[in-house]
Amino acid sequence: MTHIVDVGGTSWFGWAMALIVGLPILLLVLSEVHLRLVRRGSGLAAPVNRLRLWLLPGAGLLVLLTQVGSLPADNNGVRIVATVVGVLAVSIALGALNALLFDNADRGSWRERLPGIFVDLARLVLVVAGAAIVASMVWGFDVGGLWATLGVGSIVIGLALQNAIGSVVSGLLLLFEQPFRLGDTLDVAGARGRVVEMNWRSTHLDTGSGVQVIPNSALAAASFTNDSRPTRAHDHTFSLDFGAADPPHEVVETVTTTAAALPSLRPGSVATVRATGGGAYDVTLPLASASEAGIASSTLRTQLWYAARRAGLTLDGVTPVTRPTADVEAALRSVSTTLELTDEEVEALAPQCRLNTFGAGEHIVRPGRVPTTYGFVASGVVEVTAPAGSSGGSGGTVVVARLDRGQVVTAEALLGESAILTATALTLTEVLELPLVVVDQLVVAKHGVARRLSEVAEARRANTADGQRA
Repeated sequence: MTHIVDVGGTSWFGWAMALIVGLPILLLVLSEVHLRLVRRGSGLAAPVNRLRLWLLPGAGLLVLLTQVGSLPADNNGVRIVATVVGVLAVSIALGALNALLFDNADRGSWRERLPGIFVDLARLVLVVAGAAIVASMVWGFDVGGLWATLGVGSIVIGLALQNAIGSVVSGLLLLFEQPFRLGDTLDVAGARGRVVEMNWRSTHLDTGSGVQVIPNSALAAASFTNDSRPTRAHDHTFSLDFGAADPPHEVVETVTTTAAALPSLRPGSVATVRATGGGAYDVTLPLASASEAGIASSTLRTQLWYAARRAGLTLDGVTPVTRPTADVEAALRSVSTTLELTDEEVEALAPQCRLNTFGAGEHIVRPGRVPTTYGFVASGVVEVTAPAGSSGGSGGTVVVARLDRGQVVTAEALLGESAILTATALTLTEVLELPLVVVDQLVVAKHGVARRLSEVAEARRANTADGQRA
């Protein structure tokens, strides 16, 4: 007698059909979802990919073993597959939760400010809890005693390490609050610098003379100043010592004029100088950022050393010394061809001329001022710039010329007009300065000198026009 088996009525048939039809459809759907998430750059792409490649096939294998193969739940093979599926499910769920909460966190929100170590600790706790649940459900382990043991052990360890743990926790809370960020400038108990690194244990400050490592627990327990909050603009004040006999108005003029060339000053602002008595002065630099305070004050002090000597002022107890006449004569001989000077004329003119030194970055000629001397480059390199024309549209400057030894710095001095160009020393530069009355006499007496100086002025004017049109 032939027996006909009703396959559709068996218990495993529905599960088998679900695997044969449903699993490929789910894989196709998840593949499309994963592709869309990758194109959007979403953090959910990785969890969805693990779900597609690992969890669904593993779950299908578990169904195949238990429902189609009718293997008992206490079978070791079934338990191993169930364990892998459980661990994958916990891992994928945590990855998706992390992507949803933190990957697209709004700037300034608690999710964006939450330190990464908090997320890692929370993930560790959840993984351990998930593993314990899987072990209890799949392998039948009694995890109650484990939790009790871990609780008691945690209390003992916490009491033994309460000082160390307290320091770590205070540092983590400081990171969570985030009263400063990378790039901010801090003043901590006399240590001043820019924050270059932050972690859960310490903060690293670049002080300009090295990196100082400060434990976060020390920052949490002490007060400090964040010079970059609420705005990055910063007024940096420091003191300078000039001679008590130096005229205050000349000191103020020299300092403010020299500071005007600092590139770190806020646009449209000027340095302020206040006499405090006894030759001491407080200088305030309006800077674009507090992190530039150190280099700005250092640059100003360096340039003031040369500016004070040119102005005959005593800075930090150093009395200016007049350059030897022999140096001035040597500089005059370097331009004797341009000025058609004889040896006797060089010796006669030397006492009337000056040889001034400018530090790198100092302005030799400034716009809006009428030059009082006629200058030649005796040594070094000078860059001449002009304001950009309207076609430039940037409001910046254009380079008109690069000058070296023997070339004219103040070509427009003979016209008696305010300078429109800026001459800046690119290196340590010496400038030979002749009184205008002396140059006027040479121009009248020697037609070759008049022609050469006129050609220099015309060439400079033409270069200025070409640069502004470019």
